[in-house]
Amino acid sequence: MDRFSEGLNTALLSQRCSDGVSRHTSTPASRSAGTPNSDDSDATPSLLSLVAPTALLAPSRGPGCRPWLRPRRHWSEEYAFQIFPWGPHGNFEQLQFREYHDYFSMKQRMQTLAAYYPDFLQYHEGLLGGVNARGDEMTSEDYEGWFYKHSSPWMKITGNVQGGDYNDFNDDDGNYADRPDVMLVGNHHAREWMSYEVPMFFLETIAYYYGKAGIDNDGDGLVDEDGWDGIDNDGDCLLLNATNQDSNGDGTPCGPGDLGVDEDFSEQFITDLVNTREIYLIPMLNTDGNRYDREEYCGETAWENCYRAAGGRTYATTR
Repeated sequence: MDRFSEGLNTALLSQRCSDGVSRHTSTPASRSAGTPNSDDSDATPSLLSLVAPTALLAPSRGPGCRPWLRPRRHWSEEYAFQIFPWGPHGNFEQLQFREYHDYFSMKQRMQTLAAYYPDFLQYHEGLLGGVNARGDEMTSEDYEGWFYKHSSPWMKITGNVQGGDYNDFNDDDGNYADRPDVMLVGNHHAREWMSYEVPMFFLETIAYYYGKAGIDNDGDGLVDEDGWDGIDNDGDCLLLNATNQDSNGDGTPCGPGDLGVDEDFSEQFITDLVNTREIYLIPMLNTDGNRYDREEYCGETAWENCYRAAGGRTYATTR
């Protein structure tokens, strides 16, 4: 069964279950006890099935229903619908990671975040050059793309990024002898689109939560109860109907990436991470290859109509 059909089936079950309770009169006692009522029945099951099909949960009454947790009763709507808190400058669908960034939107977003958070983000493009570690003399033109001559956008991330030592090869500040370097690089090859969304999601998360603490990320009234360890520490995913515990569809119920797992992390951990590392974030290394593949060679439907398979593998443009 495909994901869309599964979502529709879940929505029908949700509607059938809510029909069994929606005729009951709502009272303060019933509301405080968590009893479903007509005002809080799932009015948008189809929408939920489209946005997060496996996050839809059956109410506690009606044929075929069991008394499982419903996401909109336990979590905030933002978490249940997976609406991220950052924005609003830019394309909403891209900022919510429902559409791919392109080179221009990615670059603009990086520049916007660096302008908003200059204490720990510093935007760059390419490198100045000089004598590299192999003894070769390099110039800034050596780090430009092969077709459009774009320099790869990158972000220096560390606490007090304007301080520390200056590196005249990279043209970056914020170099500290006691902070280890971490590099995150995406899109080595032209059609590795998802590979630059991952570092962009990392960037959005750090930019939004740096310097904050004690945020109830899932709206359940608890703080920092389910950190990043791939385990459902507070048990809320395990309260879901078994058919709804694998929201990312990887075959592992209540595993890493599923709703209710690692959902209420420590913002202080993010702040400490940034303050004790020098992070070099390069979401789209091969800028020209990605843009050429999408504009000249294959277009936005490249994954559907522009590939060749050999030996069970799919090859994409790699220039």
